[in-house]
Amino acid sequence: MKKRWFFPCVALISTVSLSGCALFPAQLPDHEQSLVPATWNQVASPSQEVLLEAPAQWWKRWNNEDLMMLIEATLSNNTDVVVAQSNLRAAQASLFGANASLLPTASIGADASSRRANDVTNESYSADAAASWSFSFGGRDIAARRSAALNASAKAMLLDETKSAMSAEVASSYIRLCLAKQKLTIAQKSLNAYEEAKSLSQWRYQAGLVEATDVEQAVAQYESAKATIASYEQSILQYQTALSRLTLLPLGQIQAMATDSIPQPPEAMSVSIPARVLELRPDVQAAKQMVLAAMEDVRVAQADYLPSLSLSGTIGTTAATIGALGASGTGVGALIASLSMPIINWGSTIAKTEQQKAALDRATAQYRQSIVAALEETENALSAMKTADRRQASLNRATQSSELAAQLALQQYSSGLVDYQTVLSTQRSLFSAQETQATNQADWATAHIDLYRTLGGGWKPQQTTTGE
Repeated sequence: MKKRWFFPCVALISTVSLSGCALFPAQLPDHEQSLVPATWNQVASPSQEVLLEAPAQWWKRWNNEDLMMLIEATLSNNTDVVVAQSNLRAAQASLFGANASLLPTASIGADASSRRANDVTNESYSADAAASWSFSFGGRDIAARRSAALNASAKAMLLDETKSAMSAEVASSYIRLCLAKQKLTIAQKSLNAYEEAKSLSQWRYQAGLVEATDVEQAVAQYESAKATIASYEQSILQYQTALSRLTLLPLGQIQAMATDSIPQPPEAMSVSIPARVLELRPDVQAAKQMVLAAMEDVRVAQADYLPSLSLSGTIGTTAATIGALGASGTGVGALIASLSMPIINWGSTIAKTEQQKAALDRATAQYRQSIVAALEETENALSAMKTADRRQASLNRATQSSELAAQLALQQYSSGLVDYQTVLSTQRSLFSAQETQATNQADWATAHIDLYRTLGGGWKPQQTTTGE
C-alpha cells in the first residue's frame, strides 16, 4: 500500500518544488554582479562626488542657445529616437498581454433560431456566459510576465541611451562646425596677412631691394591660403548637412545659426567617477535586464516539462420564447477541469530550452561587453579631458609668442633686416598655433560630451563638507 503512494507523492513534491522555484524572480549570479571593479586609473580628487543630473539641466549649463535648440530638436525629431520609442511601446504592449494571460477569460453570448418543418415553426432562444483559466505548474505564465516586464524595462533604458547618444552626436557635430568656422576665420586672417606680405615683397622687388624669388614665394603662399579657405567652406557645409539630418531641421535654419565661438563646458568640472556610476548607464542596465529576461525565458521553456491545469465553465439558459429565458427548468451549465502533461513532444521542449539557454549565454556576454566598454570609454574621456586641460595654458602662451614674432618679422623685413623666409616661417607658425589652440578648445568640449555619453547622462561635481 505504501509503495502504491510512493511514486505519486514523489512526483507531486517535485512538481511543487519546480513550480515554487518559478515563483521567485531570476537573479544574476554573484560573479556577474561584481564585474565592475571598485576603482580604476582615471579618478580625480576624492573630495568630490559625481551626481547624475537631468540632461536638460546639464546642457543648459553650457549657456549656448543654439546648442540647446539642436538637442531639443534631436530628441523630438531624430529617427533613431522615434524607433526606440516605438520599440518601447511594443514592449509595453507585450507586457500588457502577458499580464492578461494570468487572468481568467470570460465571454457572454446570445442566440436565436427559427426552424420550420411540416408547416410547424420551432423557435429557440438562448443566453450563456463562459469563463476559462489555466495554470502551469512550471510557472510558464508567471515567468513570461516577468520576462515581458524586464524587456519593457530594457527598452525604456535603451530609449534613454539612444537619447544620450543622439544628443552627444549632435553636440559633437555642432562643436566641429564651430571649429571649422574658427579655422575659416583664421584662414581668412592669414590670407589678409599673406596679401600684405605679398604687396610688401612686390614693392621691395620693384625698388630693387629683393630678388624675384621673394615675390613668387609670397604669391604661392597667398594662393595656397585661398585654397585652404575653400576646403574649410566645404567642411562647414558637411557639418551643417549632418546637423540637418540628425535634427530634421531645414538646412537654412542650421546655416543661420551664429557659430562664431566654440561652446565651452562650465569651468572646474573635474570629476571623480565612482565605479557604481557605470552600473547606472542605461545600456548597462538594459543589458542586465535582458540577461534576467533571458533567464525567465529559460523557465518558460522548461515549464513544458510539468503539467498544466485548465478550468472552464459555462452557464446559460435555453427556452422557446424570450420571455421564458431564465425560468425554472431552462438553465444549463457545465464545469470542466483538465490536467495535461506532454510526453511525446519532450524533444521539442528540450530544443526550445537549449535555444533559450543559448540566448541567455548571448545576453550574458553582451552584458559583460557593455561593462568593459563603459570602463574603456570612461577612461578615454577622462584622459582626453585632462590632456586638453594641461595643453591649454601652453597653447595660449605659444599663440601669443607666435603673434608677436610674426609682427616683428614683418617689421624687420620691411626695414631690410631679415629675408622673406623669416616672415614666411613666423606667419606659418602663428596660424598653426591659432589652429592648434582652437582644436584643443574643441577637444576639451568634446571630451566632456564623450563623458556625458559614456555615463548615460549629465553630472555635476559636488564638494563634500566635513564637520569641524
